[in-house]
Amino acid sequence: MKQVFSRREFNIALAGLTAAILGSNTAVADDQASAYVKKLGAEVIRLANGGKRGDKALQHRFAELFNRYISIPNVANFALGTYQKALPSGDKPKFYDLVANYAAALFVWYVEDFQGDSLEVTSSVDQGKFTIIDSGIKGSGLGSEKLRWRVSGSNGSYRIADLNVKGVWLTISMKKLFADTLNSSHGDFEALYAKLREAETW
Repeated sequence: MKQVFSRREFNIALAGLTAAILGSNTAVADDQASAYVKKLGAEVIRLANGGKRGDKALQHRFAELFNRYISIPNVANFALGTYQKALPSGDKPKFYDLVANYAAALFVWYVEDFQGDSLEVTSSVDQGKFTIIDSGIKGSGLGSEKLRWRVSGSNGSYRIADLNVKGVWLTISMKKLFADTLNSSHGDFEALYAKLREAETW
């Protein structure tokens, strides 16, 4: 129970960061980016509708989906912050797989929140080199789960650069986890790998 409580505490602590990060840009965004998000959202809903919390096969399928749509190396490298240059080059594939699996585990933990009929885009604005897209999952018995996407790319070539779930950006949540773990271990990446592997026990 302590592990679950820690994630909830963590979500609450970071929920207020969203508005500060996004600012107030209201430019019209690329419709193709919204279409890309809708396509990924449909896949998320499809997987969620067929799964349940603790389903390890579902976790694997979510990890595969995220590797196709999300720039996992960029997310992972950003989250490392000042430790990025210390990551052993030979460990990069393993580390990126662990990060994808960790993100997938979060979706499996909250799988009921992602069940529904469709993903509806509610707003889409350009912010620098990114497109910020707000959306909601419709048809869920638990209400409309809100998802915010930071999309990179243009002209039909896109990747998800970050994802906000329950008011928390994935990169920011991981940055705190990585920094806390590596600071405590005096930069020992094996401790971080072990922390990420804990997602297999959720």
